[in-house]
Amino acid sequence: MKILRSTVLFLFIALAATAFFGCESTTGPDQVDGAVVSLSIQGTRPAAGSVAKAWSPWGAAQADSVVLPVKNAAGTDTLGTLTITTALIALKEIELESEEEQEEEEETGVEDQKLEFPGPFVVDLIANTVTPSLDTVTIDSGRYTQIELKLDKIEGDEDDDEGSQLVDPSDPLFGNSIYVEGLYSGVTATDRVTDVLFIMSYDIDEEFELTTVDPVTGVADSSVGFTAEEGEVNPIIIAFRLLKWFDFSNTETNEDGVDFTSLMVTQDTSGADIILLDENAEGVNEVIREVIEENIEESADYGEDKDGDGDLDSDEDDDPDEEDEDDH
Repeated sequence: MKILRSTVLFLFIALAATAFFGCESTTGPDQVDGAVVSLSIQGTRPAAGSVAKAWSPWGAAQADSVVLPVKNAAGTDTLGTLTITTALIALKEIELESEEEQEEEEETGVEDQKLEFPGPFVVDLIANTVTPSLDTVTIDSGRYTQIELKLDKIEGDEDDDEGSQLVDPSDPLFGNSIYVEGLYSGVTATDRVTDVLFIMSYDIDEEFELTTVDPVTGVADSSVGFTAEEGEVNPIIIAFRLLKWFDFSNTETNEDGVDFTSLMVTQDTSGADIILLDENAEGVNEVIREVIEENIEESADYGEDKDGDGDLDSDEDDDPDEEDEDDH
């Protein structure tokens, strides 16, 4: 009888432990009906000399920064560098679209409901954080060949995880969908400058798609994208390749062949030099601002983090023919 009670007690403890730990894990094959996607967004940095410490006029503390070369339209020379201390993007929502959905849309012209990560989200591409945090979602298993991002300016009625205002009115992202800040050293239209304050902002509301399209058929290339595996956690990364933002050699985004070094430096209210590319930019500065916007959108890749290192490598993204070997 004593042995029986011990056996019953042991079985009871074992079953309780199994139930407890089974409840803790909700992503194993036995617990998930479908495929689980964990999504992250990052800004990839140049491999050499990527991180520096630089002063930021928006705070007394020093902030991590990324040093980016400014390439001319010919792609032959680096005529300056931008030390970026702030790079913020506001996304209203993120949508995934499967290969089957894309094919059906091509045939019928009717857009189906896509899987959404509803925002808005504030993405910090220097700190590589997303606010509010991105939850994992369960989706149908299969091939996904397109991600759609919706930029949306911050207007003050957005909330964070705690139900508080997402962006304070004093924050430079307030009223914008993209805000970039840093220091520029290099050639301008009139002179060579050193550590001139650079501020760029956009208040655009628009969508852009991350996909690779066959130039002949116009249909998404099914060899890229990612396969969401049934009963598994699929880590998907959206990566903005920061090295491409100020590369003016891309003829698709810079049809007029303008150079960043053609920009005009102005003065702020105190008389200090400043490069200000906002909605009031005119002339060549307006053209340069538009090229950079296109570069930002073109720089975005996506794919599955197959090696689990937390970075979207060149052989993991949706554009396998283009090596992002200078990014990590």
